[in-house]
Amino acid sequence: MAAEIAGAADWYISNAAGMALEPAFSRLALREKYALSVETVQASELPPQIRGYYNAAFRIERRILYENGTESRRQWIFRDGGGRTRLNAVLIPPAETVAGEATLDSGEEAGDEADDTSLGPPGFIEIYNGDNLMVEEHRLYHDGSDEIITYIYNHRILIRTEARLKIPPSDEEEEVTEALWTDYYRYSRFSSLRGINRVYHSDVPTTRLQFPHMVLDVGRPGNFIRPNDAYSSIFLQDVFINRGDRVVYTTDSRGRILTETRRDEAGEIIGEIKNTWSETNNKIESVHWTAGEDDRLIEYAYNDEGDRIEERNYNKGVLERTVRLEGSREVETLYMQGRPVLRAIWEEGRKISEEPIRSRPETAN
Repeated sequence: MAAEIAGAADWYISNAAGMALEPAFSRLALREKYALSVETVQASELPPQIRGYYNAAFRIERRILYENGTESRRQWIFRDGGGRTRLNAVLIPPAETVAGEATLDSGEEAGDEADDTSLGPPGFIEIYNGDNLMVEEHRLYHDGSDEIITYIYNHRILIRTEARLKIPPSDEEEEVTEALWTDYYRYSRFSSLRGINRVYHSDVPTTRLQFPHMVLDVGRPGNFIRPNDAYSSIFLQDVFINRGDRVVYTTDSRGRILTETRRDEAGEIIGEIKNTWSETNNKIESVHWTAGEDDRLIEYAYNDEGDRIEERNYNKGVLERTVRLEGSREVETLYMQGRPVLRAIWEEGRKISEEPIRSRPETAN
């Protein structure tokens, strides 16, 4: 179903990230795969999740991203009288309300999707102060929970972040807010970030263990959808569960994380992650996890545009899995004793085919 035309909106040809690439008439923009509308709206049109952050001094900008003529994302930006961004929020509408049509595949229940937190956050909210510093971040999940990160500064220098999880009330229990972790930031004499000490306060589900933003200008209008996390592989998924009570990060002069050391209550090292960065494209080349006899390595490859196109997983030096991007599809290959045994094709996060790979028999001498 094509989107209705909004007369007051400015229209652009866009991309999947919701960037305004080229001005266009609405009907022409909607013929493209991605189209973006930008307009100033009234407070009465605000969704309830962000209504409490608005005051009369703000101007409200609404950006709607369309994919193949159907709404897929909404971004809300509050700007103060000086043009500074005070709120940046992206909300993904429920499947049953997008353009009046369900977007689920056949055979999939809407209720199942709503409860599937593995799908990732359906939106986020970022709050900024008058100095353009982020002071609060909300990560919204399909089950209605809200992960809140608060940023504390000393003379515009970030010194601490605190994370807590707000769980919505149910029929049996009231709303619960649980402290998750606190990060303490350490700097050199020249004010460059040298390390972060993370202290956990509770067990954290893997899907919600994320690193806070190191770059504090992410609310600028060019960024519609949050970029992917640094670690995309399921190969180290279990590592990012709360393993230990304390994590110490070391960084280089550019704020890139070099090591992540996990310690138990007694201060003994449980395991360590070492990151290797490319000096040519500022991309992460490998992630190496060691913990006793557990030794796992992920290597990444990129194309000329800097997009990640390949991932290789090694266990104790032996290749176990590769994933390569081919057009819109991902080709996953599993290995046993260094030989390919299974190949799966994924498209838009769904497995569309899987087949065993039969190794050629060795020729007898």
